[in-house]
Amino acid sequence: MNELQQEYSQWLDRLSSDLRSQGYASVLNKEFVERDATIVLNHLLPEFTHLIYIEVESYKKYFIADYSGRNTVVKLIDRSIDHQKTARLRTLENSRLTDHHLFEQEINRLKSLQSLLEHSDFE
Repeated sequence: MNELQQEYSQWLDRLSSDLRSQGYASVLNKEFVERDATIVLNHLLPEFTHLIYIEVESYKKYFIADYSGRNTVVKLIDRSIDHQKTARLRTLENSRLTDHHLFEQEINRLKSLQSLLEHSDFE
């Protein structure tokens, strides 16, 4: 096994361990794309009966295996929503001419993700 395959195997083992212990695992990597997630899902599905992949931001992605993980990720999305709201307020304070609608769109997208997760069934 070459070094790259060994690193990938160790990373998958850590991801699997996080899913078993925490119910979720994070991937904080901008280069990790949906194609990569599909490969990981196919690899991990035999071990987990239910597995969800969700991209919250371009650099924040999560795999969720159970209700506990789902609840944690919902809270993490809450944090992202709060950051967007704070950024929107700063923008409004600094310049009335700046378009703050982008923040509103992102907040709405994050709330939609939360709703999707809250209605996910892990049984």
